[in-house]
Amino acid sequence: MAKAKLVKRKKRLRIDRLASMMMVLAICLFLGAKYGLQSYNYSLSLKKTQIEAKNKELSQAVADLQSEVTNLQSREHVLSVAEKDNIKTNQKNVTLIGDSKE
Repeated sequence: MAKAKLVKRKKRLRIDRLASMMMVLAICLFLGAKYGLQSYNYSLSLKKTQIEAKNKELSQAVADLQSEVTNLQSREHVLSVAEKDNIKTNQKNVTLIGDSKE
């Protein structure tokens, strides 16, 4: 009968196991943070685009309203409304107050 040979195994140190577990944990945390930040950056980019579009839309609305106010304040518009109500202007009784830029 053959004799059984005794094979000695090298014992791994506990530090090796701890270091490998820490390395795996660090890699998982890194990948989680990387993809988490990418998705957060993407969502912020979408919000920024939506806000810029709304800002542009509101700026256009303000410009339109300002042009409408200017049109309603014009002398021609006031005279046309007065003529519709059968009000006649008498240029001899017109007095200008303040600086007129028109």
